[in-house]
Amino acid sequence: LVLTSVRGPRTVALADYFTGYRQTVREVDELITAIRIPLPLSPLTSFQKIAKRRFDDISSVAIGYAVDIQDGVIAKARIGLGGVAATPLRATATEALLEGRPWTLETVHAAAETLAAEGTPMDDHRASAKYRTAMLRSSLERFYAEQLGHPAVTSKEVQ
Repeated sequence: LVLTSVRGPRTVALADYFTGYRQTVREVDELITAIRIPLPLSPLTSFQKIAKRRFDDISSVAIGYAVDIQDGVIAKARIGLGGVAATPLRATATEALLEGRPWTLETVHAAAETLAAEGTPMDDHRASAKYRTAMLRSSLERFYAEQLGHPAVTSKEVQ
């Protein structure tokens, strides 16, 4: 992110921008004047917005995936999460578990359990913590099914 004030521009990594719930490093006189997004690391990308309504609603959970598959093996994985902690976060434990493993349903099921444990979801009027955790788990399975061109079939049901 590029933040600009009368003092000039400064660049802040997105990982450093959020400091807490509704808190950032942006000073009161700064505006976000640019967002620099690197090129996707692969054509295997997906963004999932989970909300009560598809449009005009804040997400209960938001998940972004970018996965690079080389010869059937996950070379690199990046997973961003929203709505499951006080700030947006990367699912680094899940990324580490995926990298170097085959892109198979078995790998996805194992990683889905790790993904479900990332973050610290809370109960609020949008969703319960239990629901948010279940959505994390099923989202990776949905992403895998989408990449194969199949409808999503998940191993867990939400109650």
